[in-house]
Amino acid sequence: MCPTRRQVLTGAAALAIGGGLASCRGGGDGDGLVIDYGWWGSPEKDDAVFAAIDAFEAATPDIQIEGEATPWDGYWDKLATMSAGGSPPDVIHMSERYILEYGERDALVDLRDLDGIDVDTLDEMILGLGESGDGALYAVPAGLNTFILAANVELFNEAGVDLPDDSTWTWSDFYEISAALAESGIVGAGYGFGIESFRPWLHQHDETMYNEDGTAAGFSHEVLVSYLEHLLTMREHGGPTADQVSEYAAVPSEAGLFSTGQQGMEWVYSNTLGERSEAAGAEMRLLRIPSQTGAAADAGMYYKGSEFYSISAHSDPEEQAAAAQFVNFMVNDSDAIQEIGMIMGVPPNREVVEEISDDLDEIDQHVQEFVTDLEADLTVEAPGPSPIGSGNIQGIFDRDVLELLYDRATPEETAEKIIQGINSELG
Repeated sequence: MCPTRRQVLTGAAALAIGGGLASCRGGGDGDGLVIDYGWWGSPEKDDAVFAAIDAFEAATPDIQIEGEATPWDGYWDKLATMSAGGSPPDVIHMSERYILEYGERDALVDLRDLDGIDVDTLDEMILGLGESGDGALYAVPAGLNTFILAANVELFNEAGVDLPDDSTWTWSDFYEISAALAESGIVGAGYGFGIESFRPWLHQHDETMYNEDGTAAGFSHEVLVSYLEHLLTMREHGGPTADQVSEYAAVPSEAGLFSTGQQGMEWVYSNTLGERSEAAGAEMRLLRIPSQTGAAADAGMYYKGSEFYSISAHSDPEEQAAAAQFVNFMVNDSDAIQEIGMIMGVPPNREVVEEISDDLDEIDQHVQEFVTDLEADLTVEAPGPSPIGSGNIQGIFDRDVLELLYDRATPEETAEKIIQGINSELG
C-alpha cells in the first residue's frame, strides 16, 4: 500500500476503513498544488485512469494528482468514513445511487458554481443524470451507458443458434433462444435481476421504480409479481440454478459464468463488454432488450450515467478550482478520452467521441456505435439520481430473489417482502 497525502493526514483511522487499495500512485515530484482523486477500480480501468492523469499533469504541470483506486466493495465504506471525518478526496468518483445521498447532505459542491468545468459541451439530458430535483449539478457523467443484454457470439455459433434480430424480438423469443443455448450444455441466459433490469419491465407496463418524491416504491405488487414470474420462466428455459446464482454472487463479473464462457447471454452494463470479452477470450455483442410487442421502441430501455465525477465540499476553494480543471480535462479533452476509451461508458462530450472514434479498437467501436444508435429506440426519459436511501435496494433484490429461485417463497410472498424492504429503506 502506498499512502496518499490524505491518508497520512488522517492517520490510522483512514487506513482502517477500506482494506487495501487496488492501486495507488503519488502525483509526481513537482511543487504544484496536489489534489486527491479516489475511485473504485479494476486493473484495466486503473491503468487507463493513471494514463489520463499523466496526460493531465503533462498539460497542467502546476497541479499534481494523487490517485487511489479501491475495490467497489470497500469503496463506499471508505468514502463514508472519510466524508464523516471531513477529509474525502477532492475529486470523488460517484455512483448515481449515492449522488443525492452525498449532495443533499452538503458533501458535494454544485459544479455549476465552479468556473473550471465547461458543461456547455454536454447535452441537457446528460447533465440531468447528475442533477438534483432543484437543479443542483452534483456530478458530471464520466460516461453514458445502458443496462442491456450481451451475447457470446462464439457460444451461439457452437450451439448452432442464430443471434436474434434484437430490433423485433419478444420475451418469448428470448426464452426460446435461452433454452436452445442450454441444450448445448451451457447456461442459456442470466437473470440480471434487480433495479436495472426491473426498470425496463416496469416501463413496459407503464410503471416506475420510485414514487415522485422518492419516498417509496412507485410500482404495483402485481407488476412486480409478473417480473418475478418472468424470472422463474427464465429458470425453466436455460437460466442458472439457484446454486449457481449463490456460488457466483460474490465473484467479480469477469469471473462469472458469462465472462468465463459458460453462459450464452447476460445482462451487462454496456461499458463492461470489453472486459468481459477479454476475460472470455471470445467475440461478444450487445443486444437490445426484448419487448412485449416486438418493437424496440416499446422495450423501455434508457440511458444512465455509468460513473460520475463529483468534487468535495470539504476541499478549500483553491483545491476545488484545481479539481474542476481536472474534471473538465477528463470530460472534455481528447487526450483523456483517448486513454479512457469506453471503459467508463461512451464519453459524454459527443464531439470528442467523434474525434477519437476511428482510433478505438473493434469492441470499443461496437459499444460506442451501439449506445449511440440506441437513442433512436429510447422512448423513456433517462432517470436522474436515485433517491436518498436507495443504495441498499439492489441487496434486497439479491436476497429475496435468491429465496424465490430456491423455491422457499412464492412470487407473491417475494414481491411483498421486496416492496416492504424498499419502502423501509426510503421512508
